[in-house]
Amino acid sequence: MKKKIFFLADSLVDLRFIFDQLKKDYDVKWVYYNKSLKQEILSNGYTQNDIIYLSSNIFKIIFLKILDLLNIKKLDYQNELNNKILEIDKKFKPDMWLTDTGNILSSIRTKGIKATFKHSVPYKKFFLSKNIFLYDYVFIPGNYHQKRIENYYFSRVEELKKKLIITISPKILPYIIKKNEILKKKDVFKNYNLDQNKKTILLATTHNSFNDNRILPENFGSELESLVEISEIVLNKYNFNFMIKPHHYHYEKFKKNKYLNFLKKKNISLFKSNKNFDSLESEILIFNSDIIITDTSGVASICSYLDKKIIYLNPDKSDWENSDIEKNMRPGFVVNSIIQIDKAIRAYIKNPNFYQEDRLDFKNKIFKYQNLNDLNKINEIIKKII
Repeated sequence: MKKKIFFLADSLVDLRFIFDQLKKDYDVKWVYYNKSLKQEILSNGYTQNDIIYLSSNIFKIIFLKILDLLNIKKLDYQNELNNKILEIDKKFKPDMWLTDTGNILSSIRTKGIKATFKHSVPYKKFFLSKNIFLYDYVFIPGNYHQKRIENYYFSRVEELKKKLIITISPKILPYIIKKNEILKKKDVFKNYNLDQNKKTILLATTHNSFNDNRILPENFGSELESLVEISEIVLNKYNFNFMIKPHHYHYEKFKKNKYLNFLKKKNISLFKSNKNFDSLESEILIFNSDIIITDTSGVASICSYLDKKIIYLNPDKSDWENSDIEKNMRPGFVVNSIIQIDKAIRAYIKNPNFYQEDRLDFKNKIFKYQNLNDLNKINEIIKKII
């Protein structure tokens, strides 16, 4: 009988190739808690037999919501989710839980082994989070992260030597395995009202680099006015497309009426993100963009791997001592204003090789394994673990 491995995932983006790789030797299942994720799972070749839904007692949720609205009892979705995971763990007794999350599974005491890949390789504190100690194993992308984590928790080095395992990062697998498909899908830009014959600048920032749930630095002022100003530079001065890819936590922001006229402009488009999880289509946009404006997001790490030109927006609140990746490892222009964004774009146009060697150095420092054959190492690792 095959041993069981359950994947608790926020989305398919990060773990689908690991799932497919292990399916040959193990009884694997997707365990999901976001109803809207089901369709994406099924539309990508998986069946009902591959999935387990962490269904909630709808009447209990409604009752808790009423209590929450009446300020009688605070609604605790996390506790509800934890209980459902424990029910699945008790019922099916998986030998191992694999996840791309940090917090959700960390607080749950499962009977089987717990391991996480985490769902990004960002600059901000992520792999350095204390929740790594609540997992049996943490898969990391390379020696840089291992040294960074061990130096940060120097009193727990011996524990970390057993816990940290370097593998190929799920973040780069789509660009290795699906490269030809992603290239062919460049016509997806037609659906976004973009000109395929023009180069594209992508704005892709994370959800917590800037104050007050902003996608741009606070010193930029009005976000709408700033987006208009940036778009005029991109479209009129340089004749590029302008694509905005908000973090899925910013899903509701661009539904506001004030953005509607701006987004109707030709060669400006908003990526259609999902409400609570990352989308597979984001890989296509990153792969087919030419210059990426980002911040402390893991998008920057992927862009370095893909040798994309990067413009970094400085975060509103910097905490570089506690960040996964040091601030001097930003292979691109670091800017604090729209004027500097303009100068950075112009510099890349004049000299496309700016920061190319730095990006290559970053790529090799962060990602130890970069070939498709390295995916097989995961089977070897899992076999030793369980």
